[in-house]
Formats: sequence, structure tokens, C-alpha cells
Amino acid sequence: MIGTGRGARAWWLVLATCGGTPAATTDTAATSEASGDETTTTSSATTESSSAATVTGEPTTTGTSETSIGSTAPTTTTDTTTGGPELGPPVLRINVGGPAVGEFMADDGEESPYRASPDTQIFAADAVVPGPSVPADVPLEVLASGRVEPAELAGGTGQLRYSVPVEPGSYQLRLHFSGPSQGASTRLTQLWIDGAPVGEPIDVSALTAGDAGAAVTFAIEADEWLDVELVRVPGSEMPMLSALELFGDGGLRDGPAGTVRHIAPEGAGSGDSLADAAGLGQLPALIAASAPGDEVWIHAGDYPIGGELVITAGGTAEASVVVRGVGDDWHSPGRPRFIGTRASPWVAEGAVGGTVFRLASGADHLQFVNLGFVDQGNGCWRVADPIAGLRLDNIVATNVHRLLENFVGGDGTDASIAGLVLKDVSVRGYARAVARLQYESHDALLEDVFGDSEAQPFESFSTGVTLYEAAHDVVIRRAVMLNHQQVDVAGYWNADGFSTERDNHAIRFEDTYAAGNTDGGYDLKSTDTTLLRAVAVDNKRNFRIWGQATLQQCSGLDPHLRGGSGTQAQVHGNPQAVFTVEGSRFVDADPDTIVFDMDEDAVATVMGGCAERHPDATLETVEPAASLMLVDVADGC
Repeated sequence: MIGTGRGARAWWLVLATCGGTPAATTDTAATSEASGDETTTTSSATTESSSAATVTGEPTTTGTSETSIGSTAPTTTTDTTTGGPELGPPVLRINVGGPAVGEFMADDGEESPYRASPDTQIFAADAVVPGPSVPADVPLEVLASGRVEPAELAGGTGQLRYSVPVEPGSYQLRLHFSGPSQGASTRLTQLWIDGAPVGEPIDVSALTAGDAGAAVTFAIEADEWLDVELVRVPGSEMPMLSALELFGDGGLRDGPAGTVRHIAPEGAGSGDSLADAAGLGQLPALIAASAPGDEVWIHAGDYPIGGELVITAGGTAEASVVVRGVGDDWHSPGRPRFIGTRASPWVAEGAVGGTVFRLASGADHLQFVNLGFVDQGNGCWRVADPIAGLRLDNIVATNVHRLLENFVGGDGTDASIAGLVLKDVSVRGYARAVARLQYESHDALLEDVFGDSEAQPFESFSTGVTLYEAAHDVVIRRAVMLNHQQVDVAGYWNADGFSTERDNHAIRFEDTYAAGNTDGGYDLKSTDTTLLRAVAVDNKRNFRIWGQATLQQCSGLDPHLRGGSGTQAQVHGNPQAVFTVEGSRFVDADPDTIVFDMDEDAVATVMGGCAERHPDATLETVEPAASLMLVDVADGC
């Protein structure tokens, strides 16, 4: 299973000029948002289990390796300059964001066999200058390009991930970074290997001082899937990764230990091989024929969807059944696309489209990887019965009603999801939500999830992530939700970035971002709710709190009332709200903004942080039964 958490040990070598690096931030935070008339419930999730990596080496200058980049003969070399780790034979080289150069494979296409972050974009370096840590035989062309997050994610995910099928064992990982430096501590990144952090954050800006390229080498232990993940430290810029090299005595795996079954666009065979591939309609039967650890490979191409595929089988808690999008195999680029009947371009009175996968009783412990959806209806996945262990990984969708719908089928009364993971998901253009979770769904993790409704209209309104009923124990980490808008209606304009309802509890946000919504960035009625470093920008009310919550190191910027009734506010305390705000920052220059707007019996305490506002703006409005206490809140940020 990709990205399964476990301990990882690593010795890392960096330039002596780096100096000290700040401690890693590992707190988690999750938040959710209520969706008005169609509320949803989200299950609480802890992060994929991981134990901190053991760091045993002191920072040293990497120096020049003697490994020949252009040689195919296995070699094992030691960095004699620094006494660093021995480099085994080369296993994989990726020219991140660039074309194939020598033994460095291309990573400049829309799809990649190993890149698992669908929303990064290519950058071109202004100048290519190798620093002293870059081996002399590394082609300079690989430093001329790289990948960063696009501008619309600049406040959000800050993550780049590669997932490589390897033989388990010891490897050496060398990362190449490009400038510009933009000053010390402006680009800080935490390396994660197989779900565990490795050492302290890397100060990439110090490594690339003088705008020179730099290399960093780590000795690592890998699972069957080597997950290499770079996560920017909150408040810093995205690291600019230019190349990735993997060395070791192991190698790439060509397939899973279990059986592989094949589906192709024109397939009509048994699925036992690519030459005898099955059609997409046979997927439920192929999953039912699979044992835990088996995989069904859906090969790249377009698959028209004429009706939902009902799945009633899966794997076990020890080993999932995996449905994986591939090219010719998992070493070649390609992502299958499922094409639906939703109106495109979308109009409110247009055809909604249908469901693709309906997960019914028995569809437990399924993992779907590297799939694309276009013009789909209420659920690319619809969970219609209670299931466990669903994971959606590296998913791209455009113009859908919802990506994940959690709603009972037939005469059922429960469709709870236990142990949901959404990881590296990108959805652009939807009328309802990226995901709706409800019933008793629990232990859910939504990590590195991007949603932009693109203000799609509907008879009601959209919300990026919606939690309803009694969903609980949900972690939402590095999620970005944009542009949920209900416009030109009488009265109040709804549509939120994230929402939770009264019976949701144990909801935690970490490093999330909500912007451009006609109601709340965060509209939260849940209890035991924590927001850590949550950011809200350009929403009517950046933070709307109805339940019990703690906001820590959060930021509210430039609230914006686009229309309809209601106040324009940074923080809105609603009836029955009890919450605290700690060390947070609120900045706006609009005279119509209320910084702290407290209704009815809401109770809030704001400690530390700052509030910067227009001279004519209102700092606080507090209704007679409400309470607001400001403690050491600076006037100006």
C-alpha cells in the first residue's frame, strides 16, 4: 500500500554553510465546514501512522560524488571528501520538471509514473550555477528546471511527492535543489520518507545561497513503495526541487507480489494480461476475483461511463486490493480518464451526470490510485453502505457534482466510512463538494487535497469539504478550498470552504486554506474542534464558529461581502459558540469590516496575536448576552 506509515532511519548530509535549522512542526489540525441545507459529516482521522526518523549524522559538506551519472555499470562509491554514506548502484534518476537528460528520466509531462502530486507546475531557473555540493558529473541541464506548487495553492498544500515501487531495503537518496535563494530561511522543507519525518527541516535557501544549485544526500530505509515527500514549513516558500537520484543494492519492482489483472479501453478479454485485457464493466468481477494484495491495472485511455459500477468486494486490513491507473505498466506515464455525461461547460439547469463507482457492503479495504474523472455526477465514488479502509490516492477530477459522496442506498440507514484516506487529490469545477462525509464516519484523513468550485451554480450551493451527522475524529491537513459561491439570490448568500455540523466532534485542521467563498471560509458547528495555522482570505466571514473550537496561530485576511445579507467579518461568533483564539493574526483595510462579531450568547476569548484594520473599521460588536475577552491583542500587525 502506498505511503504506509512506519519508522524510517536516515543520516542526512548538508552543506556546512547551512547553519541551524528550525525544529520541525508536527502538530496536526483539522477543520470542517457545515454545508447549509446539505450538511455532511466527516470522520476524524489521525495522520498515516508514522514514527519519527532517527537522525544520527551531523551536517557535513556533501562534496563531489565519484558515481558516474552516465554509466550503466553497477558501482558503489564513497564520498571521500566528507566520509558520507556509500552510494550503491544507481536505481533511478528523475529530472524533476525537465526532459530526459542522460540517465535522468523526463518529468515534464502532465503525467508521470512516479510523481504523485497532481498540482505541481514546472519552473525554469534563471541561471544554472552548480554549488560545491553538486557532483561534477551531474548534467547542468537537470538544474535548469524543477517543480513548485501553482500560485492558487501558494497559501496551502506546499507539498511534492514521488512514490516509487522498489525492493525493500537500504538506499541512498540524493536531492538536487535550485535557486533563487531569496535569503536564509525563506525556503524550508521537511523531508518525509514512507510517512515518517527525516531529521530537521532543510534550509534550502541557505543551501542555494548565491542562487547556486545544491545537493543533499540521505541514507534511508524503504518499504515496497518508497514515498519521498517534501513538505514546506508553514510560512516559508515552496522548495524548488530540480532532480532526484536513488542509489542502492536493491532495484525497482515490476509488479506487486500478488496477481495483476488488466483493463484497457477496448478490452473484452479475461483480464489475465494486457494482451487479453478486460473492459471497464468487468472491474467489479475482477475485484471480486482478487485476493488481498492483488491489483487491477486500468491502462491509460478514455473510458466513457454509461452507468455506475457496483463494487461489493475488497481486501483486508492487512492488505488492500488496489485499483491502479497506469500507462503500459507502473513505470510508464499514463492516467486513465473516466468520461461522463455532465453538462460541460456546466450550467445550473444542465445534466448532472451519474456515479462512477458505487461502493456497497463488502467493498472494504480498497485503494484507488492515479485515476482521472471528467464530467461526472454525484459521486465519482458513492459509499452507499458501511465500509472500512477506503483510500483515494493521486486523483484528478474536472467538472463533477461531487468527487466523494457518502449517502445510503435503497432502504439503508447507515453508510459510515471507517478509516478513509484522501491523499493528493485535485478537483476543479464542482457544484456541491469535493467530499461529503456523514453518519458515524470516523478516523478519516484528508491530506494535500485541493478543491476549486470555480463558482459553479446549482439549486443550492457548494461547500468544499462537508461533514454531517455524527462524523468524528477527522484530520484535514494541507487542504485548499476555493471559490464556493452562491450569488444573485434573495437574502443570505451561503457557500463555504469547510463546514461541520453540531454532532461532529474531534475535528482537526492543520495548515489549511479557504478563500473566495460567499459565506464562511470555515463554518464550524462541531465540538472539540482545533484549527492550527488555518488561513482564511476573501470570504464574507473568514471564520464562522457555532460550536466549541480552539484557533491557534491562524490568519484572517481581507474579508469580502460579495452580496446578500450579513456582516463582513474576520471572526463571527454565532449562537452557542464557545471558542478561544490564540496567537492569531487578522489584517484588513476595509472600513466595513468587523474584526470580532459576536451574536446572541456566543462566548470567545482572544489571547495574543494582532488585529490590523482601517481606522473606521469596527474592532468588536458584542450583543448583550454575548461575551468577548481580548487579552494582549496588539493593535496592528
